Amino acid sequence: MAWLRAGTVAVTNGSTTVTGTGTGFAANTRVGDAFIGPDGRQYELANVASDTVISILPAYQGATASGASYAIMPVRGYQKGLADQVRDWVNTYGAKMAALGTTGNYDILPIAKGGTGGASQADARSGLGLGNSAIANIGYETGNVADAYAAGRTKTSIVQSWYTNAVHGVDPNLYPPTSPGLPTGGTGYWYKQIFRHSDSSNRLTIAWPYGLAGSSGTVKFQSIYDGAATPWIELYHTGNTTRGSGGVLSAASPILRIANVADSQRRDLDEQTFEPAGEWGMANSEARGVSVERLGVGEYRVTGSLGLALEGWRTQDPCSPDGGGTLGITESEQDADGTVTIRLFKQRWTLSEDGEMIPGRGAPLDVPLNSWIDVRLEMPQPETPPPPATLETE
Repeated sequence: MAWLRAGTVAVTNGSTTVTGTGTGFAANTRVGDAFIGPDGRQYELANVASDTVISILPAYQGATASGASYAIMPVRGYQKGLADQVRDWVNTYGAKMAALGTTGNYDILPIAKGGTGGASQADARSGLGLGNSAIANIGYETGNVADAYAAGRTKTSIVQSWYTNAVHGVDPNLYPPTSPGLPTGGTGYWYKQIFRHSDSSNRLTIAWPYGLAGSSGTVKFQSIYDGAATPWIELYHTGNTTRGSGGVLSAASPILRIANVADSQRRDLDEQTFEPAGEWGMANSEARGVSVERLGVGEYRVTGSLGLALEGWRTQDPCSPDGGGTLGITESEQDADGTVTIRLFKQRWTLSEDGEMIPGRGAPLDVPLNSWIDVRLEMPQPETPPPPATLETE
């Protein structure tokens, strides 16, 4: 080991204390080494207190001095650095090594001792109780394990083309209204799921609406073959259709059924999302807030909407439950404030000069107890709900 000469020392005649400056005594000297003082004499190193303080024997015999040069000579017959390293290792790991005990096979550490219990990856996985998914990567390909987003959780709402992500599975994004290529309808926010053939671009896309409160929205399909997309195909279901009094399905935009709610003989009057709208009305979820009042025989006033539907059918006459004949003739009128008046009359047949039977309006008639009048309305636009909170940004 090399001699130590770093820094300077201060010594006092008759004192055993040596004070250093920039000396590094603690890391580089050991009790028993020889201290050669500024007076040229050798002293025994009796104690190493710190990097800057040591004690010597006998007391310093030379003249008092400071900022003086010195030397410390290692005199013991061992490798101090190696001994210090071994001591540190034993202090750190000795107890742990002793706790391991005898494993029976020093190449395989058992699970009870913190190992895997196996000499190969397969044995280690088996010993740790890991299934075959432990060797699968996260991703979309065959043999991969899907992450939480691939399994259907959206992570963000970003404006991007509807056709950007063509990977099979549930798209991890929610598409807001300004994204190019979106289907139309609803609030304008859409999820999508893709079924793709092999690694080709041929695929089927299902568009799931981020729907309005109380409405399940419309599900749409689109297929792409060789880069060409079909028009959007709309799926009609119990959430966006309703049955008329005669059993015919119609689009379930805001629908009101005018009937004697208390005495009606129709068990299907309040089916699906229909709820009472006064004593003479049942409204579906899209027509919430509408109310019906009976003004007289066969005359009903509807309030709470913007009026009759702007497009498509508006009213349907009451029909027999088996889908048979019409049970009355309906007329409607609308005020400037959106109030709608519906009137129902008996059918009256007259014989024309040509011998033909012509249907016409007869006496006022209340809605038969085995039927209802269907009225399609225009409702105020609900507020567009905000998209789900962004979990990650891109």
